[in-house]
Amino acid sequence: MPYNKEELLKLSVEERIKLAEELWESVDDEQLPVTDVEISIAEERYEAYLKNPKDGMSWDEFRKKINDKYGF
Repeated sequence: MPYNKEELLKLSVEERIKLAEELWESVDDEQLPVTDVEISIAEERYEAYLKNPKDGMSWDEFRKKINDKYGF
């Protein structure tokens, strides 16, 4: 389906943000490309976790830490 980039860029900021969000939500996680570097980093982090699981933190702990620091 063709689209006119110039016309899309004329949309208001709010409209462009909404369009970008709708486009992003239309992409399934399985469709996202994963690079060899990203796989390597994930494997290294998983190995580090397996060696020292207590060095990490839960998602709730992490979220609280970020919220406390940045107020989100």
